[in-house]
Amino acid sequence: MEKFHLIGIKGTGMSALAGILKDLGHVVTGSDVAEDFFTAKKLKAKKIRTLPFSEANIRPGKTYIASSCYRDDHVEVAAVKNQGLPFYYYHEFIESFFTAPKIGVSGTHGKTTTTSLIAKFFEDRKVTYLIGDGTGKGTKDAEYFIFEACEYRNHLLQYRCDYLVINNIDFDHPDFFQSIDAVLATFQKAADNSRHLIINADDEHCAKIAHPDKTTFGMNEADVRGRIIEEHRAGYILEADVKGEKYEYYLPFAGTHMIYNFLAALTVCYLHGIDLPSLQDKLLDYQRPSRRMEEYFYYDNVIIDDYAHHPREIKMCLDAIRQSYPDKEIVVIFQPHTYSRTMQMKKAFREALSGVKLYLARTFSSKREAENRHLETAVFRIFPGAKRFHEKSLREIRKLRNSVILFLGAGNIDKYIKQLL
Repeated sequence: MEKFHLIGIKGTGMSALAGILKDLGHVVTGSDVAEDFFTAKKLKAKKIRTLPFSEANIRPGKTYIASSCYRDDHVEVAAVKNQGLPFYYYHEFIESFFTAPKIGVSGTHGKTTTTSLIAKFFEDRKVTYLIGDGTGKGTKDAEYFIFEACEYRNHLLQYRCDYLVINNIDFDHPDFFQSIDAVLATFQKAADNSRHLIINADDEHCAKIAHPDKTTFGMNEADVRGRIIEEHRAGYILEADVKGEKYEYYLPFAGTHMIYNFLAALTVCYLHGIDLPSLQDKLLDYQRPSRRMEEYFYYDNVIIDDYAHHPREIKMCLDAIRQSYPDKEIVVIFQPHTYSRTMQMKKAFREALSGVKLYLARTFSSKREAENRHLETAVFRIFPGAKRFHEKSLREIRKLRNSVILFLGAGNIDKYIKQLL
């Protein structure tokens, strides 16, 4: 048994890691800002104590793990380094601590859902998994470590994966990557660091990634190929051709992006000898990750909570909603996530959110980008016709009928949902 303290424990990856360490029998504490996030309930369920940031939290006898956004000027990071205590950043710890064969799930979009699908499909095996919605499960003597591997700040390059999934490649994180070429370079290096590659054959940028040992998935020409037999409001009947062997599945979720997430997970299962017909029962029992198309209902309205914060993700989310609820008006309460992303991709954001009634919340501020009044005004101007969202806007939203009310963004916009229910 070891003692660990996680600095920035409310982050989605950090809270999942805390849960894993607790499951493995270690003593786990953590610290963070006072503001509540959806991950807090997962920490509470595991009985993991969360403290306010303070130098007093730093004492000998523990190993310290910090979120990558907290650097040497942070009060706790500075105290750890000044005292010479054992210290890792999150991505460093992941690579060094977990020794079971690694199945890493990467890509600009769909990482969390794909990781959760793989974890579900592997539930009959001994696995440890880390999902980017704050969910983590630790199993002693695990056969596999299944985890979400993010490209931001090149953290993906820290890992040496036995199997690396790349769902798709898109331009994101403009505060770090200067161009799509820079993003591609990171994914190519990550592929070079991995033993086997599982990659989307339909994605134009994925097609540029080279690897001597790869398996492709997609809806066109691929080793694992999907074909839609029927489309319904609630999902699809899909034929999957796995290197010549055909299987039929009912996918109980809307949106073609979910087909790609499933095909990626199916490919991992094929390569590891999972019984493919058995996946149907697991699909019907599958629960989406937190804040991924989570639905609530009141009167004839549907409230949906979703983490999408990139234009492509927003478009996929809205397409799925239109498939499921074609007769309802869509009302979106959108919280932009970082000024840099929103300003860099303003045309794409404007196009993705066209055709909906839009409320715009203040941009989520964090350690990455502090609140800026002038940039906030510039962001609001991107969306002509949008209403500024304030807590009092809920009075107006509460009067809606026959609508889909979408709370959208990677910050804390979901906190307002409980006020409508």
